[in-house]
Amino acid sequence: MSRVDQSPQIEVSDGVWQEIDTLLEDLAALAKSECAASEFHAECLRRVVAGLDAAGGIVWVRTPSGTIMADARIVPPALKWPQNEPDAGHTGLVASVLAQGDGRLVPPGATALAGGQNTTEFLLVLSPWTIGSEAAGVLEVFQSPGASPKAQRGYLEFLHVVGELVAEFHRQRQLRNYRLWATDLRRLQRFSEQVHRSLDLEETACTIANEVRQLAACDRVSVLVRQASGCRLLAVSGVATVNRRANAVRQLERLAERVCVSGRTLWYPDDRDNLPPELDQVLQSHIDEAHAKTVAVVPIRPSADDPETGPGEPQAEPVGVLVVERFQGVLDEPLRWQVTAVRGHCGLALQRARELDRVPLLRLFRALARSGWFARGRRLTIGLALAAVLVAGLALAIIPADFRIEARGELQPVRVRDVFAPSDGVVAELRARHRQQVAAGEVLAVLRRAELDLQFKQVWGELQTARKRFTSVETERMQNQRDTAEQRQRYGRLTAEQEELREQIAGLEAQQAILEQQQAELEVRSPMDGEVLTWNPQSLLEARPVARGQILLTIGDLAGPWQLELRVPDRRVAHVLAARQRAGDALPVSFLLASDPARTHRGELDRVGLRTEISERDGAFVLATVTLDREQIRPLVPGAGVTAKIHCGRRSLGYVWFHDLLDAVRRWILF
Repeated sequence: MSRVDQSPQIEVSDGVWQEIDTLLEDLAALAKSECAASEFHAECLRRVVAGLDAAGGIVWVRTPSGTIMADARIVPPALKWPQNEPDAGHTGLVASVLAQGDGRLVPPGATALAGGQNTTEFLLVLSPWTIGSEAAGVLEVFQSPGASPKAQRGYLEFLHVVGELVAEFHRQRQLRNYRLWATDLRRLQRFSEQVHRSLDLEETACTIANEVRQLAACDRVSVLVRQASGCRLLAVSGVATVNRRANAVRQLERLAERVCVSGRTLWYPDDRDNLPPELDQVLQSHIDEAHAKTVAVVPIRPSADDPETGPGEPQAEPVGVLVVERFQGVLDEPLRWQVTAVRGHCGLALQRARELDRVPLLRLFRALARSGWFARGRRLTIGLALAAVLVAGLALAIIPADFRIEARGELQPVRVRDVFAPSDGVVAELRARHRQQVAAGEVLAVLRRAELDLQFKQVWGELQTARKRFTSVETERMQNQRDTAEQRQRYGRLTAEQEELREQIAGLEAQQAILEQQQAELEVRSPMDGEVLTWNPQSLLEARPVARGQILLTIGDLAGPWQLELRVPDRRVAHVLAARQRAGDALPVSFLLASDPARTHRGELDRVGLRTEISERDGAFVLATVTLDREQIRPLVPGAGVTAKIHCGRRSLGYVWFHDLLDAVRRWILF
């Protein structure tokens, strides 16, 4: 190289010039080697430090994120850095050199203009090296201070020449990587063509397993598809059939399911220290069964993009899992890159094959296609299809069938009465219990109104006072003499007062009678003979405030007749009404009880409501009642759910099956 031929301006003897030239030639030869970047940096730094008789040095490289890091270092013992890590001032000094792109000599304690400071006792010689037009790193050497300015410039020029050799190494390395990537891309293209060739799920899984094994140069590849019950092993490279009962297969399916739940690729052994305990336990069980040294468990999704998104970002559910294993060797970067490159193609191929595999009778159609039946019998198939459609149409139009309208409802006694609160108040006494037999007029509950009690006491007190006053005035009037004019005048006043008190007493007695009547109305009585149907009325009513008109209890005559209360959908009630008009009598009804769905019961449609009701649960409906024989139903449970079918005569099979569709056509198209 031209840089190697240019000797740096260092004040040394002629013998040392020969050593420096030899060192540069060795570094030039080392730059053409295929060793790893870290190994090259370490060896290059060791030789540079030895050649310059320096105290130490560091090779800095720029990371893909733009920051700098020390890839190789020889730290002088005199430096007292914590944990041998450069401080912030020193790192800032290197960053400024990398940003400006010029070499620099920094004496001890000096501060750079662009930032950073030399906090060491050494002369820092820093020279950046570039790849193309971009600064890629910095070479730093710790030299003892005191050298002449000419020698210091020679150090800097020497590092500049070494930097050219380091850049040449990275250019050669990039060129080799580009060639490898071009080869891998051609292999990846061939892999994509192979895995997308078939739409059969098992064949696709087998192709993925065998092709990934060749592409990634690994020992075994397993493909699992994710189902509702968990991951299922479909194919293993080099194996014709899979024994899914084997313990190793079950351990592998458990491991794949755990990795699917986590959503992250598992790289073993690199991720061993960061695994949750439950996943680590399943992984160790699989390792014990498989005896693999390297394992990669990769969730595959139907996308060619990187599925491992950041936290909180949406990602597609995995369609399967790819398990790559090596029994010898390490987990290297080519394996990571190749597995990462193929998982999108694997996910897309599995997704398409799995969707097609769900088609009913798919295997039969494939067998017919392989036999050539579709090609030979295309005309026959079209003719048979047309004939089948014609026969089906005639059958639907001619064959009669029972036309039944479905409705839902409840089983109830015919005589059921709700007991309402006659007034606002508080339930002071509850005498009714669930399933208690009660008679008509029997007191079920007693309400209490505080204001009514207060009014009653006030009227009663005023009445007692008026009666006592009336007795006193009457006694005084009877004892009063009427001889003088004054006595006669007093007698007249007493008589008038007595009449006034009599009227007051009459008014108070009338008020007392009204209040007594109101108190009597606070006694809630049964409207009929029957049983209390309300469940646990004590917890619902006892010591609870109630409002006028509120339903307190429900009384039913369970010993009397029973009926069904049905809610016929409003859109179908016209069929029921038309059938009643044609039949002229009650329509038969068959029904099932939710409590006894194994038996079908019979009844007759009795009444159909004249108005449409609306509720949030059932929508628009018309109430209808069905009479039945109570002896055929055991046990009789009030409110039991019922699914009934009202028999509306016989119509054509097509009308019975598609009457809802015909009604929809009439509403949406003809109207």
